[in-house]
Amino acid sequence: MNPLSIPLMPGCPWYQAHMLYPPNVDWCEQKVCSIFMTPFNTLTNLAFMLLGLYIWSQMKKSPSKILRFFGIAMYTVGFTSLIYHASLNFYTQVLDFIGMYMFCVLLIMCNRSRGPVEGRTWPAPPRTFYRFWIWVLGITVLTTVSGKLIPHFPIQIFVLLLIFEIIRTEFKKTAPSRKFFWMSFASLVVAATFSALDAARILCFSENHFFQGHGMWHVFSAIALYFSFRHIRQFENELY
Repeated sequence: MNPLSIPLMPGCPWYQAHMLYPPNVDWCEQKVCSIFMTPFNTLTNLAFMLLGLYIWSQMKKSPSKILRFFGIAMYTVGFTSLIYHASLNFYTQVLDFIGMYMFCVLLIMCNRSRGPVEGRTWPAPPRTFYRFWIWVLGITVLTTVSGKLIPHFPIQIFVLLLIFEIIRTEFKKTAPSRKFFWMSFASLVVAATFSALDAARILCFSENHFFQGHGMWHVFSAIALYFSFRHIRQFENELY
């Protein structure tokens, strides 16, 4: 029997972890008895991973360690999200957030490292990535504690706050062009619309494992992150 035709039940992969430690959000796609509990929402994360590998191949010889890290960060976004949507439990959800935090903090680090030396607000090497990991791990701990101690706490708010900080720090700096920034922003709006319609069950075909609103969030978010990389790449000579 096709595992996609079997509903989630005791004995299925991830069943116990999902029931004991459920995530704080329930996407539309029907959960199935498979190593990929939600197949479409899982496999659409390949968009992040493939674009991450492409960025890495383009930047592996860049003199900027920050830009060389972009491909790794984007691949991590996809990999951690893939694990989460395959297993759907709170602890792999936190892992998913680590991937998103890495990319968001990377953009904040880039914005604060741009421009004339006297205008930079992110520490120079060797403390550049030390500060980066302090941010990522600190927000991850805050997410985990909030999610476990405060019932129904919307941990997604931390990603939203980081996005606001990305936009704030972007417009505190000058840029020769913001074409790719606005393309990234537009792609993110499309992605967020798909995800919101999924969460509200307005765009919901639960048994369809070939199209899901949240899966389209992954696809358009991957495009948004790629455009954000293209925007930051123009500052290659300014980044440490």
